Amino acid sequence: MQPQSHPSSDSESILKTLREQGFPPLESADIPELRLLVGRLRQAQGPPEPVARVVDTLVPGPAGMLPVRVYQPEPRPGPRPLLVFFHGGGWAAGDVDLVDRPLRRLANATGAVVASAGYRLAPETQFPGPQHDAYAALCALAARAAELGADPGHLIVAGESAGANLAAAACRTAADEGGPRPALQILICPPLAPARNTPFASYSEKAVGYLNTRAAMERFWELYVPDPGAARSPLAAPLLADDFSALPPALVLTAEHDPLRDEGEEYARRLERDGVPATVSRMPGALHIFFLLPHLASFGTALRDIEHAVRAHPPTAPRSRPGPRCEVAPS
Repeated sequence: MQPQSHPSSDSESILKTLREQGFPPLESADIPELRLLVGRLRQAQGPPEPVARVVDTLVPGPAGMLPVRVYQPEPRPGPRPLLVFFHGGGWAAGDVDLVDRPLRRLANATGAVVASAGYRLAPETQFPGPQHDAYAALCALAARAAELGADPGHLIVAGESAGANLAAAACRTAADEGGPRPALQILICPPLAPARNTPFASYSEKAVGYLNTRAAMERFWELYVPDPGAARSPLAAPLLADDFSALPPALVLTAEHDPLRDEGEEYARRLERDGVPATVSRMPGALHIFFLLPHLASFGTALRDIEHAVRAHPPTAPRSRPGPRCEVAPS
């Protein structure tokens, strides 16, 4: 068990500002208000860092076209990985704009081509719809890697918050269905098991007072997977799987002051138990939203950890391998 600390000065400043602005509890906001609140985080992200090229495109999903924003950094020697990223927002809010500034920094730091994929939101579209969208986007982008300027054999899947859940589920679907073979999964503050009746201590220790609350997570899960039976599926709750041995290596980034902290770290332990390399990096003093605020010291630490992990996990297969199997039923 790691020693506990108080929120960092950055985190305290964020919480103070939110209190002064009358930022309401996430669990009490209605859906339109929740989406506006999440969108307001963009105002605190600072100016966009230049990248060599930004391309907005579309890829086919099971119920229509899905938006994708591609960030291409300045060329470096050798082939570039393709990093497919899914935004957060409790499955009910957020979009590619929410993570625009963090992903510009990510592309420049890692040298990867970063493809930020959107998906349908709850409650209008509930599980398995967003999960199907994420897997369809992963498949479509993997097939277009060369066109996007990346190495088709060096695929990375990543996400933040609810997007990290979808990234983990996409990795499991790919393993089960013979789909794309990621070299690495990067999960930032992932929700990986239903919040209600959770056994994890961080849900009690960090239940209130740190922006993302236990009540908010219970609500988000109910919006995304209202059926308790469906919420036990490993594609809804990746931590509830029995076997992790077919999954790609992982870097799991957690925030100290986040109810989700312990389940993310447990996911890494389950991977290691089944012989899959996994690294946990806990951001001391950080809040759940640290990756959305590039000016924070914890964001810089996370970026360095991700850069190291990308270098440490080379391509998993030759670039000439056959295309992946990616059938997804309409949803």
